[in-house]
Amino acid sequence: MRKVGWGVIGISGIAQRRTVPEMVEASKKAELVAVMSRSRERAEKYGKKFGAKYWYTSVEELLSNPEVEAVYIATPNHLHREQVIMAARAGKHVLCEKPLGRTVQECEEMIEECRRNGVKLGVALMMRFHGLHRKIKELIDNGMIGKPVLARAQLTCWYPKIEGAWRQIPELGGGGSLIDMGSHC
Repeated sequence: MRKVGWGVIGISGIAQRRTVPEMVEASKKAELVAVMSRSRERAEKYGKKFGAKYWYTSVEELLSNPEVEAVYIATPNHLHREQVIMAARAGKHVLCEKPLGRTVQECEEMIEECRRNGVKLGVALMMRFHGLHRKIKELIDNGMIGKPVLARAQLTCWYPKIEGAWRQIPELGGGGSLIDMGSHC
């Protein structure tokens, strides 16, 4: 079975804790080809850790690699639009961490650019594949708990004021807790 060659743009946070390890360990259809971080040391460290052949410090370098067929974008929200459009123009399929964009207009621009370039675009919503959610779906499908008529979720995440914490800056994060956590509900 042929594997899809993946590049990761932004090897921090969720990328190094969940997405990349699960891509490398669990998928029989994906091969991690390259990682990119603005920090050469971080790119090399995680490139080696996850078995990537290449590590880069610029998006352009990663996108120019012909072995990279698809990219996972796990950068701060304010970078998604530019990076998705760059990837689409380079002919790479895209899986972008949520939220796709900070505004509807940004999302529409990314969708249109991917259509124009004939590449697929997906949004990484990790809670849709959470083990507990899969189990609940299985119980519903097997008639064990009946048809749901109401669901309620409460999510909390405290971010202390930290210099450079992009989620706390509206222009970078895109809208606070609703944008950051709302997609999990």
